[in-house]
Amino acid sequence: MIASLTGLLLWGTTGAALAAAGWKKNRLLIATGALLIIGSPWLLGLLSMPSLATLGLACGVLFKQKLRPALAAWLLISGLALYSSALGFWAFDVYALGYAPQVLLIWCAISLALAWQQGHKALAVAWLLALALFPLGVLESANLWDAMLDPMAMITGAVALLLRLKSRPD
Repeated sequence: MIASLTGLLLWGTTGAALAAAGWKKNRLLIATGALLIIGSPWLLGLLSMPSLATLGLACGVLFKQKLRPALAAWLLISGLALYSSALGFWAFDVYALGYAPQVLLIWCAISLALAWQQGHKALAVAWLLALALFPLGVLESANLWDAMLDPMAMITGAVALLLRLKSRPD
């Protein structure tokens, strides 16, 4: 029950951050944020609870913190490693590390340091919040990966890299 409420709150907050970031400037952000708020129960059923990384990335848009290429690449590579192993492309299951997260804390330390160094404080704070909430059991999953990374964060990293490549002069 509390996990479902947490999921709705995360989707709603993510939507509100995007809508607030686009206020009076970007109608696409406002529409995206409003759809996330309105569709949060549906999104919770379809995609489950978003990671706090997704919330941190949305808050980064609100606070005008750019997703720099190194951090975007880290999100993409981490997501590809996680989800390709979950789909059985590797003999080793990276997702299983999240159930006994001592080894995963190395990834967390690298991620936090990179986010902070790259100037994306909202993502760093969101990851710290995930690490604080995880042992309390208020998040939906007993796996730390679910609190730290999700497909939306990975896709955001990929899109940021593609936009960066597109904006480079030939």
